[in-house]
Amino acid sequence: MQTERLIRCPLLSGIFYPSDSDELHSEITLLAKHAKQLPHPACAIISPHGSFPYSGKIVAEAWGALIGTAPSLIVIAGPAHLPYEEGVFLPESTQFDIPGTSFSVDANLEEYLLARIPALKKSDLPHLEDHSIEMQLPFAAHFFPGVPILPFIVSGREQATVDIAAKLLEEIRICVENQGILVISSDLAVSDTVEECDSLSQEFIASLSTQKIEPFHGFDASRHSFCGEAAIRSFRMAYPEAKPTLLDYVNSSAFREQSDELVVGYGAICFKG
Repeated sequence: MQTERLIRCPLLSGIFYPSDSDELHSEITLLAKHAKQLPHPACAIISPHGSFPYSGKIVAEAWGALIGTAPSLIVIAGPAHLPYEEGVFLPESTQFDIPGTSFSVDANLEEYLLARIPALKKSDLPHLEDHSIEMQLPFAAHFFPGVPILPFIVSGREQATVDIAAKLLEEIRICVENQGILVISSDLAVSDTVEECDSLSQEFIASLSTQKIEPFHGFDASRHSFCGEAAIRSFRMAYPEAKPTLLDYVNSSAFREQSDELVVGYGAICFKG
């Protein structure tokens, strides 16, 4: 019996990045020149999800920390920017598309995880309307072509939700051992001023090196400030030995057209176990 193949189509092609596959390939090739291979590759990264002009260079630097790995799976965790119910959502879609490239979702692992962790939810709704995972896919296609993905969205930040996401990461780690890489899609502070954006972003980055795993006080749901904070907390629970390194940081102030436009922080952060 043939199972219907559900495809998650691009949401922001032609808006945040090119819709033409050749143009997309050219832009990614240029951005990838900013990626620098580390002596020892990372096991996980935090990578932003702004448009290419805003954060493309930072995303490329984050993905560069993964060069040297030979993954059999790319796990991509993203936040829900719309107010869905609390929970961790795996997709119903079996394929995620961007211009010129299709990614297969590891359906067998997904079904195993759903059986293993009953609190997980399977729904396309948050995936179809969110861009946090999609903005990582052009870089996945460039650096690790042909590798399947396991995308999930963390909606909300209650401790019970963080615990479910941590359990998910622990189970994935057992299943794929050292053959998987993790990408957490998250922007940093969103603020009215450059100074506050940079201060809060740097404070958050510094907190990643501490042993405390608790909600960050600078989180602002109304502005999507530190939007991936819950996913990051779950990673730190599942990988307590992982040590962070800040690769680069910028803010969006160079693109402000009006003085009252919000400023967003973008950081490339890698973790080594």
